[in-house]
Amino acid sequence: MFLGAGAVIHFVHSNDMKDMGGLRKYMPITHITFLIACLAISGVPPFAGFFSKEEILLAAFHHNPLIYWMALLTSGLTAFYMFRLYFSIFWKKEYHPHGEHHGEGGFAMMMPLILLAISAAGLGFVPFGKFVSSDGMPLVSVFHLQFSILPVSLGLAGILLALYLYKKENSKPDSIAAALKSIYKVAYHKFYIDELYLFVTKSILFNIVGRPAAWFDKNIVDGMVNATANSTQKISEKIKGLQSGKVQEYGIYFLAGVIALVVCALYLWK
Repeated sequence: MFLGAGAVIHFVHSNDMKDMGGLRKYMPITHITFLIACLAISGVPPFAGFFSKEEILLAAFHHNPLIYWMALLTSGLTAFYMFRLYFSIFWKKEYHPHGEHHGEGGFAMMMPLILLAISAAGLGFVPFGKFVSSDGMPLVSVFHLQFSILPVSLGLAGILLALYLYKKENSKPDSIAAALKSIYKVAYHKFYIDELYLFVTKSILFNIVGRPAAWFDKNIVDGMVNATANSTQKISEKIKGLQSGKVQEYGIYFLAGVIALVVCALYLWK
């Protein structure tokens, strides 16, 4: 998914979905691999995501019904918004190239997409539980057809809803957004998580913790370092005259030192 998104951004020179649409004709390899990735993450059999999602839902069903129903709802929403992304990028409207394009990417970009798409399409049949498990013992996976009907149906319903709303350019999404009003506005702004984060970090943590810490660092820590440097500089200015380079003065200092040591020794000896 991320590599496919990078290939699309590289082609259209933008990460705004409004600048995309109809790219399946211009990016055939990216289109197919992106579709396979969307089918896998939506839990559509027999793609790899179906097997991993079923194991998670089955474990939640047996251990925590609340988590199971939340995960089930989330899987349906995942299928919807992933195919909303897919149809908005590769269908919806005709793409009109503008600016210079270098194709959908070279070997270095396309080969990883192809390899990952093959893995997403076929690795679900590999019994990894026999080789890797939490306790080192083989984990047996059993397919339950009746259990899979509801998750797969919800995923397909999400895909069909995205197909109905976003395959062709129309006013249906805008009409739904206008009908939901406040709910759509809150969801569009990501439930104001970013605003809450900025308020907590910038207005509370920065003022209560950041500003005092910055003042302490600038005035106390830096002040002590600067005071040490200034004191060392002033002392060196005072004593640098002792290093005159005159041998006669060094001889006098040496003689004075010897006399001082002799006097101290005689005083202590007594």
